[in-house]
Formats: sequence, C-alpha cells, structure tokens
Amino acid sequence: LATMVVGPSALAHPHEAHTDVEFRLGAGVVCGTCIDRETSPWRGKATAQIFADRLFPVASIGEGTFEIGPYVKGALLDGMNIPQIGGGVAAGYQLGKYEMLVNAGVAYATERIGEVRSTEFSSPGQTKHTYDLGFTLRYTIQRYFLSVGYQHNSNGRDLGVNFIGGKGANHGYDNVFAGVGIHF
Repeated sequence: LATMVVGPSALAHPHEAHTDVEFRLGAGVVCGTCIDRETSPWRGKATAQIFADRLFPVASIGEGTFEIGPYVKGALLDGMNIPQIGGGVAAGYQLGKYEMLVNAGVAYATERIGEVRSTEFSSPGQTKHTYDLGFTLRYTIQRYFLSVGYQHNSNGRDLGVNFIGGKGANHGYDNVFAGVGIHF
C-alpha cells in the first residue's frame, strides 16, 4: 500500500498530497435505507462531525487525478447525543474544482442508536461497532471547499459480511450532510 501511494505520486499529476479538514452538519436516521417505512418510521435527528483525510495523488486519469489515503472522523449522532469515532481508507477523484470522495472503514459509537420494531422481530438499531461507508462531493473555492454527502453505518448483516458478530441484527444508521472545509 505504501509503494502504491507514495511511489506513483511523483509521476501522477502536478498535484501534491493534501490534508483536508471538514466540519459537517446533517440529519441521521436509523434504518434510512429500509423499504418498509411503516415498521421503521423516519425520525431524523441532527448530526455533526469533523472529518479529516490525507490524500496522495496516485495516477492521472483523463483531466483529473485519482487520490487515496487514510481518513479519521469524530461525530455526534442521534440529535448530537451519541459520540462516534471512525477511520479507514478514502479514495477520491479530483477534476478541476470538483472532487468525489468515497470512504470505507470502521466506526465505534459509545452506545446503540434507536430501536427498530416490526411485527416479526424487535432488534437494536445501530450497533457500537460498525462498518463506515460514505460518499462526498466537494467543490473547491481557493483553499476552502463546500461539500454534500451520504454516510451509512451498519454491521453488514444484509450483505452477508457480519464479521463483527455477537451484535445481533442491525438496520444501520444513515446520514446526509453538508459541510465546509479547508485544504492544507
């Protein structure tokens, strides 16, 4: 991974590695991707987070640059009452003033968020230890940027990748947000 990130950087594009720090506000809901809204009503609550990444240019693709690097985040979920930390790998494509970013990692919340009930089962909401997936679109204005995006936290049960185990059913926690940030 280190060779992939650092080696081709010199050959990629005149862009340099950059660190981004972003403040995001949004709304989150347990089971936002559930199909049956009657058994899991939409109850969005405010969220806030600080998201930071360090992206290294890897390759020029067309007019833009493909980037990859680590990210970390700290969040307040469920009406800004439940802390969560997370981290993993982010990959982006920068084209002019626009940047698309996807992130995948793990996150840990201090307690479970919400509870989903249906006629067939009752299960806790977002678990303490989850996968952290996200998509962000950024627009750069000099050193600063505006962003919008979507994040999903779950234990991967519906995809058959529940390696965390012992946490029971998990319908996930979905979050949409808007943010402002700065490139260093």
